[in-house]
Amino acid sequence: MRYTNALTVLSVTTLLACTPSEKQQTGDDLRSDLPLRSIKYLAENPKEAGKVEAMCEKWKSSQRTISSWPAVVTENCNNANAARYRNLQAKQRENMKKQIGI
Repeated sequence: MRYTNALTVLSVTTLLACTPSEKQQTGDDLRSDLPLRSIKYLAENPKEAGKVEAMCEKWKSSQRTISSWPAVVTENCNNANAARYRNLQAKQRENMKKQIGI
């Protein structure tokens, strides 16, 4: 019983030590000022896609729930992921064509 209680206290203490407090999470570095970009635009403009992905990483690391993110951030992050996947598929398709001689 003592071992279980000690383990529980240790687990809770460790969890609290790893989680930043609300005071530390000011959100000053979180951006939501980027305009909404389409999948096609982000797929064709890798530099702009990089900016959107950097913004998404900051929002992800903020530990805020996705439901609290501004809609433009959520949509841009989803579109950036789709654009990255679209470009990856196109690259794989081209490699396959080269391999079979088309």
